[in-house]
Amino acid sequence: MVVVVFRIMLRPDLDVAAYEAMGERMVQLVGAMPGFLGMDYAEVEGGELLVARFESHEALEAWRTQPEHLEAQRAGRERFFQHYSIEVCDEVRSYDFDAAAGAGA
Repeated sequence: MVVVVFRIMLRPDLDVAAYEAMGERMVQLVGAMPGFLGMDYAEVEGGELLVARFESHEALEAWRTQPEHLEAQRAGRERFFQHYSIEVCDEVRSYDFDAAAGAGA
């Protein structure tokens, strides 16, 4: 699995409606992409933190170069983002815990 951590600091003069519309469209597009596994989102001071998961580097590359996503990237740099950083990571280990699943065991 490939994990992408995308931290966005938004422009102070952000057109919120346009940004939200673009974001909704990108979620719709990436959700339909083969190899996309899911995304988590959190608001952070001055911006957002997104963590997206893909099955492979090839699936991520298909998303990165998807034509409408390329246009959204350009719009982000020109209209929405004050700063952003992207980290692409390979999964080394993964596990979880669920207290409800272990009850009575």
